[in-house]
Amino acid sequence: MRTNILIVAFLIGLVGCKFENEDIILTSLRDYYDSSTIQMAIMGYVTPDGATKFYSFGPAIIGQSGNVDEDNIFRIASMTKPITSVAALQLVEKGLIGLDDPLIDLLPEMSSIPILDKNGNLKASNEKITLRQLLTHTSGFAYDFTSTKLANFVIDSTWVYKDNPRIFESGTSFRYGTSTYWVGKLVEKISNTDLENYLRKNITGPLQMNYTWFNVPDSLKYKIVSWGTKDSLGNYVEYERLPAEEVTDFEGDGGLYSSPNDYLKFLHCILNYGKYEGGRILKKETVEMMLKDQLPSDISIIWEGYSDDAPKYIKDFVDISDGWCFIGDYEKNPNEDVRAEGAVWWGGIHNTYFTLDVKNNIALVFMSQIFPTVDKERFEFYRLFEKEIYQTIK
Repeated sequence: MRTNILIVAFLIGLVGCKFENEDIILTSLRDYYDSSTIQMAIMGYVTPDGATKFYSFGPAIIGQSGNVDEDNIFRIASMTKPITSVAALQLVEKGLIGLDDPLIDLLPEMSSIPILDKNGNLKASNEKITLRQLLTHTSGFAYDFTSTKLANFVIDSTWVYKDNPRIFESGTSFRYGTSTYWVGKLVEKISNTDLENYLRKNITGPLQMNYTWFNVPDSLKYKIVSWGTKDSLGNYVEYERLPAEEVTDFEGDGGLYSSPNDYLKFLHCILNYGKYEGGRILKKETVEMMLKDQLPSDISIIWEGYSDDAPKYIKDFVDISDGWCFIGDYEKNPNEDVRAEGAVWWGGIHNTYFTLDVKNNIALVFMSQIFPTVDKERFEFYRLFEKEIYQTIK
C-alpha cells in the first residue's frame, strides 16, 4: 500500500439525505487509488443541512509529507464558469440586464468579433449576442480544442480582437467555449468593478469561500497544490506550483483557484435554492430556472473529434444526448448508468469535477490536478465516487 488516507467529517446530523455504508465507500475508493498511478486526489459531498465528508488520497505537494485536505487550493479552471454565471444572474434579478437583451452596446468589443465561415473566411455577424446565448454556449464562441476550424485558424499581428473569431451566428448552434469569459466582462461592465471584487462582495465573501480567488493572497499560497501533466510515456511531469504573477484580466470562464470545501459551500447554497445561513445569493425561482435544460429543441450538444468507437469514459464525458443549463451539463440520462436525470455536472481542464442533484439532495466535488482534461484514471475515479454516493441513497 502506498497511500495514507485522511477522512475529515463534520457530521451535524444528516437531515433529508442519510448516508450509510461509509466503510464500503472508503474501501472502494482506497482500492482504486492504490491500484492507480494517481499522485493525489480529494473528493467530498455535502447534504442540504450542510453535513460534509471528504476522502483524501496523497500529498498536497509532491515530495512532501502530509495529505491533501479540504482547504488546499486547486486551479479549478472551468469550474469557475458556474460561479460567474451566478454572478450574472444576480444582475438579472436586479433588473440591470435581461437574459435576452442584445449586448452590442454593453460589450461592443465582443460584438464586433467576426465569424469564421466554413471556407476559413471572416465575415461580420448578422445577429446580436444575448446573455442567454453566452450562458448556454450558443453564442458562437469556442475553444480551439472544441472546434477544428478554430484550431486551424492562424492569428497574426493584424488581429485586434480580445478573443478568437466565432464559428457560427449566435443562437444557431452549440459549442463549448469562451462565452463565460464574456459573461465575466459583462458583470464587470454593469457592476463597475472587477470580477474578483464582485465575487468577494456578492458570492465568495457571503458564502465564506475564503480560499477562492483569481489572485491567491500571499498568506494562502502555501496551500496551493502541485499540478502537472504526463509525458509521452505516461510519466508525471510537474509544473511550477505557484502562479508566476498576479492577473489583471479576470477570466470568468476559467481563472479561479478554490478548495474542495469552498466549492461545496457554493454547491450547498445552490442545493438549497440560493439560500445560505446569512441570506440568499439568488432567489429560489432563479435557481430553478438556472438548473433547467436551456438548449432550444433544434440545438444539440456538439463535440468535435470524438468517434463512435471512443472509450466509454470519453463517451461519458462528451454525451451528446445531454442538454445544457446555465451552469453546466444537464443530465438527460438515456445513456447514463449512475447520474440521475436532471442532475447537473461539469469539470475543469485540470481534472476537477462536480455533480449537483437537487432531486436527490446531493452535491459532490472531486479535485485532482493534472493536464489535460478527462484523464482516464482521474475521470473514472470521479465516476466511481459518484456511483458510490448514488448507491447510498437508493
